[in-house]
Amino acid sequence: MKSKLEIIDEIMFYILERAKCEVDTGKYLEHVVDYCKKDYQQAYKKQKGIELTIDEIQHTYDNQKKK
Repeated sequence: MKSKLEIIDEIMFYILERAKCEVDTGKYLEHVVDYCKKDYQQAYKKQKGIELTIDEIQHTYDNQKKK
């Protein structure tokens, strides 16, 4: 079984390779980030019964990034 880091590396590889297929890679990568935020928002609501706003999700990310 692959470790979490190996899986994350593989995910990153495919996202970056897919982005190379686009004229505007930055726009595509922003689309992926938006999708991930919305997916997290839905999973969090399902697990905790609370719907986070996109701003709250971004704030959580920003705080984690500072650590």
